[in-house]
Amino acid sequence: MTQGQFRQHASTQGYGEVEPKTYASGIDGPLHFHPFAVTLLVVEGEFALQMEDRRDTYRVGESCNLAAHVIHAERAGADGARVLLAKKFAD
Repeated sequence: MTQGQFRQHASTQGYGEVEPKTYASGIDGPLHFHPFAVTLLVVEGEFALQMEDRRDTYRVGESCNLAAHVIHAERAGADGARVLLAKKFAD
């Protein structure tokens, strides 16, 4: 998926403004959750979501959606990761 396609997807799915975020190499944060849904596109590096029971890894050009209140931790690969993300708050 290109950045333009991602921005269009986020907009048509009701997500807010797309913003960049950078994750440092090997980041290993604690399990947590957000009160909002997230859609995300990897633009550099490798990014993984660690859930309680599985780990999903995403590479450049791949996107994912994470529902609100899902317990997870973000992980970046050896070279870090840069992503575009947008949030959707419940009505």
